[in-house]
Amino acid sequence: MDNVVVLHPAARADTLADFAETWFDQVSIGWRDTTQRRVDSILRCHVLPEFQRHDADGFDRAAMMAWRAKLVREGLCTPNRANAVMQVASQCLGERERQRGIVNPCRDLRRLSVRRPAIQPFSLPELRRLVDVAPPHLAEYVWIRGLTGLRSGEANGLRWDCVDLAAGTLDIRRARSDGRDRLPKNEFSERLIPLGTSVTQALQRQWQRTGSPDGYIFQTLRGAPLDIQNFARRDWRRMLAAADLTYRCPEQLRHTAATLMLAAGEAPTFVSHVLGHADCRMLLSAYARFMPGALGRIDGRALERAVAGIDMARFQ
Repeated sequence: MDNVVVLHPAARADTLADFAETWFDQVSIGWRDTTQRRVDSILRCHVLPEFQRHDADGFDRAAMMAWRAKLVREGLCTPNRANAVMQVASQCLGERERQRGIVNPCRDLRRLSVRRPAIQPFSLPELRRLVDVAPPHLAEYVWIRGLTGLRSGEANGLRWDCVDLAAGTLDIRRARSDGRDRLPKNEFSERLIPLGTSVTQALQRQWQRTGSPDGYIFQTLRGAPLDIQNFARRDWRRMLAAADLTYRCPEQLRHTAATLMLAAGEAPTFVSHVLGHADCRMLLSAYARFMPGALGRIDGRALERAVAGIDMARFQ
């Protein structure tokens, strides 16, 4: 595939690196090209240099632990990157176990503790401010992403054949990254999203700008599909500055949609489906603390109004 460096198997598996190259060559045929490139990078940068030092049947638990510690302590990897390296190594060594009966030294290895990426959703008034300062060709893009939670690749890969305004649905069946249309992230990402009135009206306005049976919904001023890197570096930063908002990445629009839907009372199962999650287990734990004030109101007032309507005299 384009831009994929294929590792060719060696004629004889003398070292563990040779075994790893053969493993990659044989299993990667079923992977998405983005996965191939990611694993290839990890193999070449970290796994193969270490595996080259060991016989094909070597590399025990002690060697693996020492290798991981070296990666982090010498600044060769962040803890998060080290976890990814261990995952690739474990997949390879798991195949060695199946073929040769040598116990996978990465089995039951606990992942290094990693701080989760910060969640910084916009409130509804803040989202409205962003839309108000956005260039005309990007206003609906920001508004729709902030209400539906589409990933960057999903939004940038949307074509008009994915939209059924009469039925009020949006069919997520492709994504766009690195200048190419691809399949969505996983099986749960392929979904049919019901459109509310606000999103439907936004798409109707966008049709007046880019409407074409097989064209992209969101485009640059020159008519090209949006590129997330260019958008994030230029337009997005300008919008945040114009709206007087602290910097956060465009993916926070996805967190914004999740928070707004939950704060409005949507069922977690529905929100999970709209976002393309496998299930709803992480929703409330991830977003609960951001829900107060998400819609621009002061939480607690509803209870106060209910209590104020009770005749307290009858309790005395």
